[in-house]
Amino acid sequence: MSHDMKQLTNHYNAYIHDGIPPLRKLGYNPTQFLEMVHAAGDAVQATKRLLASPRHTSYGFQRLYALGRLVDSVEFAALLPWFEPLFTADEREEARTRLILHEFPVDAKLRTAMAMPPDWVEEDG
Repeated sequence: MSHDMKQLTNHYNAYIHDGIPPLRKLGYNPTQFLEMVHAAGDAVQATKRLLASPRHTSYGFQRLYALGRLVDSVEFAALLPWFEPLFTADEREEARTRLILHEFPVDAKLRTAMAMPPDWVEEDG
């Protein structure tokens, strides 16, 4: 893995882990996902495993849907332009399809996210 990809993987791991405390405050503790991250080695590999089953939505995805928080899903994270190099076109298409099937406004939410990219996007250039 190149230095840039390792750095991007670290940013993705941090992004996913930083999103967990607010979800816990809403009553959702993603225990199964964290176990998957531990088993897979990192959040990128865990996300890839979740996206490998076409049209299958995980318990966590369903919980986030029920909470109205699909913006916090790994499916949405995989579509963020700064994380695009971590995922294949098929994985990103699966993520997009799942979100659309749950009536999530993917493009509108991506535009909102792109208006406020993380600081490291500029720094890593």
